[in-house]
Parts: sequence; C-alpha cells; structure tokens
Amino acid sequence: MNWNDPEHRLALIERVGVAEYNRQFDRHRAASTVAVVNRHAIRPLGSHFGTIYMIDTLGVAFPTLEAAKQHAAKHENIFDALM
Repeated sequence: MNWNDPEHRLALIERVGVAEYNRQFDRHRAASTVAVVNRHAIRPLGSHFGTIYMIDTLGVAFPTLEAAKQHAAKHENIFDALM
C-alpha cells in the first residue's frame, strides 16, 4: 500500500470501507512513527520535494527530522491540555 498516493488510499477505502481503512491507517501511522518529542509523533512522508517529516498533532512538516524534533520540542501537545 502506498499511503503517499491519494488514488491508492481512495481505492483502499472503497474496497474495505471506512472503519477498516481507519484501522489500517492507524496501524500504518504507528508503524511509521520515527520519533516522539514532547508527545508529538513525527513521521516521514513522501512528497514532490522528497521526504519530509510531519508532526501529526501540529499539522506541520519539515525537510529534516532534526528540524521537526526541534519544532515539536517547543510546542506543548494541545491534546495534553484536554486531559
């Protein structure tokens, strides 16, 4: 499964339905996490620019893992405030 390809994701959701798609995507997201900083998961993503590093809870991405880690370290995880 190519999670970076919108057409592949659409084909999967049409084939297995929303609940199963979400289960598989959650499993992929957990398996592809390369770092957790300040309770922010960081994952590599393929893009037109090459690999970028996405901070899921902040909705931002950086060209290097180190830059993503530094940014995550500066920001409180907003979901912690809800607990």
